[in-house]
Amino acid sequence: MAAASVMLVAVAVLAAAGDGADASASGGMLDPLLTEGYAPERVETATFALGCFWGPDARLGMLRGVLRTRVGYSGGTTSHPSYDDIDGHAESVQVDFDPSIISYARLLEAFWAAHDPLRKPRTPQYRSIIFFHSEEQRTAAEASARAHEEDRGAPHYTEIVPFERFTRAEDFHQKYWLLGSALVYELQGRFGSFRELVDSTTAARLNGYVAGWGTTERLEAELEAFALSEDGATHLRDLYR
Repeated sequence: MAAASVMLVAVAVLAAAGDGADASASGGMLDPLLTEGYAPERVETATFALGCFWGPDARLGMLRGVLRTRVGYSGGTTSHPSYDDIDGHAESVQVDFDPSIISYARLLEAFWAAHDPLRKPRTPQYRSIIFFHSEEQRTAAEASARAHEEDRGAPHYTEIVPFERFTRAEDFHQKYWLLGSALVYELQGRFGSFRELVDSTTAARLNGYVAGWGTTERLEAELEAFALSEDGATHLRDLYR
């Protein structure tokens, strides 16, 4: 079965079931957000456009301190964009994060690393944008952009603009790599709706693992927290052999 067909089937099944310290993405320390009973005192939001949103969603979702991610459309003027009628918007990733675990500056580092802002986007849909949610984010983004240009020795195409709106993309774009995995069927019974699954920390991390952004060391440290079946755990381990 084609990957797109598998993902559409997975979405349909899920819909029927119910509807500042810093840390890197590697290493063996358990992510506090995967610890039972942990609740962030404060949650902040960051929004980025950096090309096709499938890859960055998985990469950013692996960062410790990231609570949840979702993909969608931002930067245009229309109220109801869609993948088939994006109309000036850019594919974007929105990240909710715990600033006591990961800083906005660290997210900006991940933003630069996850795409090539020196390459002119082939269409406006794939342009590079930092949407700031506060003056603090704007100051940090502008400083980071200057440092990045100096480091690369060339100007980039990244825009830095105030956040205005974010429209969630269609379900089959959410957690793209996880939806193409058998793990999604195991997870379906834990959540009351597909949106609850998409907005979970578990889905953010597993989407990153399936996409290849984890390490064996970190997987072994976090695997128990995902409470997967023996088959599910074996599936993940096999990806990192």
